[in-house]
Amino acid sequence: MRIDDLADEDDVVLRRVGYRLVQSGDRAAFGAGRRMLERAANGRLFPPPHKRWWTGPRKSGLGLEVRLDPYSIELAWRDGKPRWELGGRLWLHGVDRDWRWWPLLHVDANAEFARTKTFWIGLGRRMQHAT
Repeated sequence: MRIDDLADEDDVVLRRVGYRLVQSGDRAAFGAGRRMLERAANGRLFPPPHKRWWTGPRKSGLGLEVRLDPYSIELAWRDGKPRWELGGRLWLHGVDRDWRWWPLLHVDANAEFARTKTFWIGLGRRMQHAT
């Protein structure tokens, strides 16, 4: 069976099956699930539409001058489990700090800020595919 055979107009089937396979704990199932999610998202993955992923920064976090521009959100297999990661060119106080990756904890509802283990970070333009 091909992934395209499962697709429908709004790709609900692909997303549901894809998230189940990604969370199954099996590396091969993770790969198939990730391909399904990429097909459903047209190559621009976001974390699942679950409330724990979509929160906003507190007022203290809004004044940060840390920004990723450009950035990418990737679903990766790390240490035997799936993990969402945020990566991009880090700008701190206008100084380029090179490309970095962090485990992703939250994204705000408008995808303007993201939370890592270290801090809330501003998001610039989104890359279509990570490099």
